[in-house]
Amino acid sequence: MANTQRTRVSEHSVSRKRTVQANHDTFVIPPSLQQYASEPLYILMALWAQQRDDWVSRTDISEAFGITDRRASFQISYISRRNQRVTCEFRAVRNEGSPAPHNQIRVTGVVLSRDTEKAVPVAPKSKPLKRSHIGNASPELRNLFHSLMGSRRACGN
Repeated sequence: MANTQRTRVSEHSVSRKRTVQANHDTFVIPPSLQQYASEPLYILMALWAQQRDDWVSRTDISEAFGITDRRASFQISYISRRNQRVTCEFRAVRNEGSPAPHNQIRVTGVVLSRDTEKAVPVAPKSKPLKRSHIGNASPELRNLFHSLMGSRRACGN
């Protein structure tokens, strides 16, 4: 299958990075992203897509990072769901003659790991809301309801 073959990447001034997971192959870090080499792969891909400032498909990612189309497709879906660190738009595009759509992303913002403390504020813990009223009733209607419910219980019905 063509989409499981490793895509060739030109080897001029690029470095390869080994992932922490042993079951993943190495990937190429494009020259424009060398300063972010310590970031995870999905952040590198998001930064690369943000630099392009256009819609990016799995084929574009697999060519730039030297990974399989399948792994690039997984990374696109991962990026689209990591909204704490990556802000992006997501669309499904159907090619002519192809029954299945393929996904594309356009990244508008990326939070680097050194900026996560500043960018993701911790929500203050608050008490749950106390619900002491019934629906949107006025205070007069609420009092009437409580008096009727009280008399109902007193009657034993």
